[in-house]
Amino acid sequence: MRKMLILILALIFGTGVASGPTAAAQTATKPGVTVLCYHHVGPFYTTGREANTFTVTPQVLRAHFEYLRQNGYSVVSLDDYIRFNRGEKQLPAKSVLLTFDDSYVSFYTQVFPLLKEYKYPATVAMVGIWAVAPAPTPDKIMTWDQLRELDKSGLVEVVSHSYNLHYSVISNAYGDPGHAASTLEYANGRYETLADYQQRIRTDMRKGQELFERELGHKVRAMVWPYGEYNDFTIEAAMEAGYEVTFGLEGGVNYAGNSSLRAGKRGLIWGNPDIGRFSKFVADGGFELKNVRVVQVDIDSLYDTDPVQMNANIRMLLERIARTNATAVYLQTFSDSQGDGKTSSVYFTNSVAPVKVDVFSHVVNRLRNARVMVYAWIPTLSGQWLTQDHPEDRIVAYDPKNLGWYNRATPFSPRVRDQLRQMARELAMYAPINGVLFQDDLFMNDYEDFSPAAKQVFKERFGEELTPEILRQPAIRQEWTRMKSTVMNQLTEELIGIIRTYRPNSPSARNIYAEAVLNPNAIEWFAQDYEQYLKTYDFTVIMAYPYMEKQGHQATAWLEKLAEKALKEKGAADRVLFKLQNYDWAQKRWVPRDELSRQVRALYGRGALHIGYYPENLFSNQRDDSPF
Repeated sequence: MRKMLILILALIFGTGVASGPTAAAQTATKPGVTVLCYHHVGPFYTTGREANTFTVTPQVLRAHFEYLRQNGYSVVSLDDYIRFNRGEKQLPAKSVLLTFDDSYVSFYTQVFPLLKEYKYPATVAMVGIWAVAPAPTPDKIMTWDQLRELDKSGLVEVVSHSYNLHYSVISNAYGDPGHAASTLEYANGRYETLADYQQRIRTDMRKGQELFERELGHKVRAMVWPYGEYNDFTIEAAMEAGYEVTFGLEGGVNYAGNSSLRAGKRGLIWGNPDIGRFSKFVADGGFELKNVRVVQVDIDSLYDTDPVQMNANIRMLLERIARTNATAVYLQTFSDSQGDGKTSSVYFTNSVAPVKVDVFSHVVNRLRNARVMVYAWIPTLSGQWLTQDHPEDRIVAYDPKNLGWYNRATPFSPRVRDQLRQMARELAMYAPINGVLFQDDLFMNDYEDFSPAAKQVFKERFGEELTPEILRQPAIRQEWTRMKSTVMNQLTEELIGIIRTYRPNSPSARNIYAEAVLNPNAIEWFAQDYEQYLKTYDFTVIMAYPYMEKQGHQATAWLEKLAEKALKEKGAADRVLFKLQNYDWAQKRWVPRDELSRQVRALYGRGALHIGYYPENLFSNQRDDSPF
């Protein structure tokens, strides 16, 4: 499990990681390297046109260096880092690698003298095209003569910031920008093919190495991804071009191993941090942690066929999200306009499910530009297209009257799993999501599943036919329940793995019914195992809906009981998010904000760290909209 984090910088830079539960202060005794990312050094402005969030002053940089020296940190070189991860060298527990991006001339005039004074090694990352064409920045870039001097100094290792990926491309039909390294470009009414995208990246990696070899006399060893954006394809292209290590911007301690070479984690220095903030940042491995506050949003409510009204709705959403102080949004990828759980189409381009309109990536981009993390809230078994032409792949109950409330496809079907894998692949290819939330359609009750695919799996395991009678045997019934739970967990793990191919480190979240947490026997009712959730997902999202559970008259007490039960296991609070009910479907009323706020305070009082609510009342006129 990785530590879920809220990294404001990652939002600004657009890196794929945003929040997650378990890793900032991993085992202190385990050797690892914290990598710090700096940019420009000079005057720091917080307002006006000259605001420069990623600048530190010379005085602050000196203070950082002095803090490291006075507090037992060992500043290591890139060579140390590479050898450590190859198992060729041991490093002290408090090791730090200093990196500087964009090759500003301030590195030569301000940083280099300080490195020589403290005898600290560092890397500086150069964008190749900026040596050929003017850099799109008001700050001056170093010359090749200066870079060559640094390269020969024995203290500084010059590395690549790509040849020409430090810019944006058009990512969809709405003209939204996307980072060049991780975005399939949209042009002339179509998306760039995956093959063309891969060739574009390979060409950039090769041209960068050719330039450095010509100017420095050798290839460079590290690729520092612009904006921290990368994926499995960019990593492979970099390794093919001769880079030995690549770095993103996730934050976190890098423990010895190949993963820290393929995708080293760096903590981004921003806001000219004083020593108090810097000391905590370094101690936490380059993380800045906050409690997660989530608003779950229906695109069904947001979407309008009139583009003008659609833009107005998005602006309204952004204003409301800002007023709620939410750090993340669970954004609907699918259409369920009837509210009956029958997912009829989706809001993103793909080759599997019917597309209502390709608008999801546009809303994602608008939210991310407003510095909000976006989780794709995706359906799995409830997609009606999965069984429309294949009724044999529907979940079946042995008593039809007790079929679950969603029409669902069986996860035991290889065809269904293939379709869902392809859908997840194309979602991640085209939308710059930060994470994924699995819909609550992943359940099977104790009367399910008697589909042909399920029967076949049952017979392979037990050597007997699946019948209601055989399930009366407690041992078989319990094992079959575990198998149903496991097949759904395995499906989600496969989908997460595919999504992370395109959006590395994306945190995973999955809805679970409150009763499955409160009642140990409920595993048979839903095939949802709370303890297994905690081991499988970055976030277990408990649907803490007191009115739906007919607990409205004692909502606060019920929520407190739920929190005490859910957070009983040590460390569970880091991995659990309580999602409250903002609309009472039975009474057809929006829950008053002061009522919701009381519920939030009750959960915080019982040790909850992460809280959200659903649904968002997009068209509310309330001004004080934050229950958090």
